Amino acid sequence: MIQCITKKKPATMAENMIVMLLNIVVLCALLVIIFGAFSGISDRWGQRQAVRETMLIMETEGYLKPSDKANLIAELESYGLYNISLTGTTTSEVNYGDRIYLKVTGTYDDNILAFAGGLSKVASHPTTITINRQTTAKQ
Repeated sequence: MIQCITKKKPATMAENMIVMLLNIVVLCALLVIIFGAFSGISDRWGQRQAVRETMLIMETEGYLKPSDKANLIAELESYGLYNISLTGTTTSEVNYGDRIYLKVTGTYDDNILAFAGGLSKVASHPTTITINRQTTAKQ
């Protein structure tokens, strides 16, 4: 009696193939989700690096020059930021040792994977990004 219960039929080739195809589909879906998450992280890292580099230039110059402002905006736009505002940023020359500020605000579209009715689609989710940096002028 126990032998009848524990005895298994060997899996057929079709059953093995179905299991393998399901595993491949699930693995591909997982990779799409992971790579989607890393692209947003990479863009934000690039935005912070662009702001950091501009802040180092501002330390030397004492303020944000119009040419540096244009370069910063162009670089931030290349990382997907739009509606960029630099309100609150030091734009006129200050004395040695005075505080200088770089305040960047913009909108970034986080592309998230949304599941609706068993189907998945990439949905855009606008997020407001704010980066505030301050240091002292060293010109």
